[in-house]
This record gives sequence, structure tokens and C-alpha cells, in this order.
Amino acid sequence: MPKLLAIKGVPLIGLYVRATEEFAIVGVNERGVVGSLKEELDVDVVVTTVMGSELVGALVCANSKGVLVNSQISRRELERIEKIAEVKTVESNVTCLGNVVCLNDRGAIIHPEVDENIEESVRDFLDVETARGTIGGVKTVGMSAVVTNRGGLLNPNASEWEIRKVEDVMKVDVGTGTVNFGVELVGTGLVANSKGYVAGKDTTGFELGLIEEALFP
Repeated sequence: MPKLLAIKGVPLIGLYVRATEEFAIVGVNERGVVGSLKEELDVDVVVTTVMGSELVGALVCANSKGVLVNSQISRRELERIEKIAEVKTVESNVTCLGNVVCLNDRGAIIHPEVDENIEESVRDFLDVETARGTIGGVKTVGMSAVVTNRGGLLNPNASEWEIRKVEDVMKVDVGTGTVNFGVELVGTGLVANSKGYVAGKDTTGFELGLIEEALFP
């Protein structure tokens, strides 16, 4: 049975967690959450805020190659993340890098209007093919989809063109669906890698079926 979670009583778990194939960064030190991530995703977990915020899922962009984060991160926070991953800081007015980049270990879809140096950092440091675009007409692509090295779940409003672009750039087949009883921004309520996933506690059985079909085709 898949693990359904809430963090601080909230089912929007994707706002608090950023996970890759190798590690996960969590903004809140709740024992049940850390244990579930280790068990379901088979990853090392580090607990830290980023720029003083618990919403690390929105703030951090990461794949197995490393972590991108705004240069406003504190030295102590940076050192915590460096225990499990290579980290590059980015000078930008955009602080929520996790919101504006959707990526796996092969490719990335990036918010169409963010700074060029963000795209360059994603391409060069995280070593992936990049393309600008939207998912479901949403520019904050990091919260509009969850894509792993095995599959992906996209906002149910994603067009055929957007789906094809994700599949071409990120080199996986994807599906569409919702989380947490109809939430279209699936990245807010789903954390996954190719080994497993956790979903927000309000996610229905029907939604779980679509998630599993999309992530594990």
C-alpha cells in the first residue's frame, strides 16, 4: 500500500520535500515523514530549512547530479545539504527554483521567463537537456508535474504538445492526473523517484491508480 502523508497536518507534501534518485531534502523534522521517505524512496534524507523557510520543495531544484539553490541560502543550510549532494548557488531574483524547473536525470522543462543563468546552471551543472515551456498552461512547471527517470505525472490540463515536449526532453513516458482529491498542481502533493512515491493524505484511490500507471509504466 502506498504511503499517504501529511506534513504539519498539511497534505501538500511536495512543498516541503525535494527528492531525487539518491537523496531527499526535507524542511520539517517529523520522524514519520523522514522514515517514510527513506522506506518508500530508498534515499538518504537531510533535514534543513532553505533561506529560513521550511518549503524546500519549492525552493530547491535537484537531480542525482546535485542541487541548485538561490545564493541567499545561509552557510549553515548549505553545509547541511553538502553532506549528501554537490550544490551550486545561483544569483537570481527568483528564489523558488523548485517551482520553476521540472527535471529528472535526463532533461528539464523550465519556466519560459526565468533568467538565462538559471537555465545555464540547470543545463551545465545538472547535466541535462533543457527546454522552456509550460505544463498544463502553468509556468511554474516544477509544481505542475512530477517526472522521474521511469515515468511522470502531469497536470491534467497538459496539452498533447506539452506532453510530447516533456517526453522528448526528459526521455520518459508520462500520464496525467490529480492529487489530494482533485488538485491539478500535482507537484504540491506527490514526491517520487523511480523506486517509489509518497502522496498527500487526501489523495484518493482512483488518483493513486493513475499515479502508479504514470510513474511505473
